[in-house]
Amino acid sequence: MRPMPSRKLNKRITRVWRASALINLLVWGLLGIGSVYALWRLADSPGEFHDDVAAQGFWLALLVGIAIWLVLFVVFVVIVPKIRWIQWSFEIYDEEIDIHKGIFWRKRIIIPLIRVQNVDTRQGPLMRIAGLSSFAVSTAAGQHEIPGLEIAEADETRDRVAVLARIAQEDV
Repeated sequence: MRPMPSRKLNKRITRVWRASALINLLVWGLLGIGSVYALWRLADSPGEFHDDVAAQGFWLALLVGIAIWLVLFVVFVVIVPKIRWIQWSFEIYDEEIDIHKGIFWRKRIIIPLIRVQNVDTRQGPLMRIAGLSSFAVSTAAGQHEIPGLEIAEADETRDRVAVLARIAQEDV
């Protein structure tokens, strides 16, 4: 049996994943609070609360929503990025790329370099702030990405894989 890949992503990728999860939670949290408020305003007659039960229902729904948001915060901002980083590993050999990832559904992807059609690097705003980049490889079967590499390492990996893919295709 083939050994697991040993190269890890840069640990700063956990900050990017945390920031992305936090942004998503903030957006969805604000949408949820706005929805509860809008429903309360629609249900309430014009003016002040005339019914204490309606007021209590509003505050209860708001507190339950905040509690759910806090649980999601702990799970997706604190816990998941660390576990995700632990599970991610990759290796680039002379004839293939080996990727292992996933928390619940783990994937082991072997990409023969002879099948590589395109390689590139990518960098979104959060990755740019963290000084990281992603390396992506395209084949006829789809696209695979290795996130969280130093910018220089991603560029070097892209160039190395492009040369190795060219050599592999010339040998056929």
